Amino acid sequence: MITPSQFNKFFLSSYSYAKIAIILLVFTSQVIAKKFTLVIEPSYPINQAKEIYEPFKNWLSQQTGYELELVINKNYYTYWLKAKKDELPDFTLDAPHVAAYRMKNKGYTAVATTIEPLSFHLISLDEPAQNETVQNFMVSKKIIMLPSPSLATAYFKQWFTDLFAAPIKDITALSWQESVEIVFDGSAQAAIVPNWMYNLYPNFSSLIESKQTPGSTFTVSPNVPKEIADKFQSVLLSMKNDDQAYDVLVELNTSGFKEPELTLYNGLLDLLPSN
Repeated sequence: MITPSQFNKFFLSSYSYAKIAIILLVFTSQVIAKKFTLVIEPSYPINQAKEIYEPFKNWLSQQTGYELELVINKNYYTYWLKAKKDELPDFTLDAPHVAAYRMKNKGYTAVATTIEPLSFHLISLDEPAQNETVQNFMVSKKIIMLPSPSLATAYFKQWFTDLFAAPIKDITALSWQESVEIVFDGSAQAAIVPNWMYNLYPNFSSLIESKQTPGSTFTVSPNVPKEIADKFQSVLLSMKNDDQAYDVLVELNTSGFKEPELTLYNGLLDLLPSN
């Protein structure tokens, strides 16, 4: 027969174990339910961007076991403004100059970049006359591009330094695709677009091409544990060898990801606004 003292001891012991089990269960469920944020460079209108990047988000979630929430800002200015604030998204797929900023000023780590290097082209359906410079050819002509601080605006500033004989800079495009369409319909005479967009339209002439930089860069916040960062890196680097990832990569305009060469990010901060 169990004595009262034995019963109390058994009850308290069972209660303690149960309490510990509940605490462990709650803690485990919180870890499993952890949702990481993934900020995407805003190269498309928000609804279109969600359609394009949703397969990428789902692929990463399936392969890593972690849920992701896409964060897509409405324009480049907001994207840059938030990058400078104290809030640290867990992961980003950044333009290379913004990735460089996060690495230097926010403690982020670049774990993957697109295999193909990135460059920008000034494209037009017309060409300068023989012996005419591009700068003279473009005087008073409209050039369409994404807003500052996109790389298009940075290269516009490099290419056209004479304020009294400059083209008209139009930063109203919502996507690189829209930039091309605006030139096609005659509302602008030229556009500045990335190489992967230019390559889709052989009827355009490239009047100027920028230097090459790393492509879109996947970065990880300093708040993300290293083992999780390593897992995401492994998944990203393996995509190029996985036939099932082909459609996802097509949407990202790349054949896959590789490890970043960090020295190539040196100097990219100069392409960002100084303030």
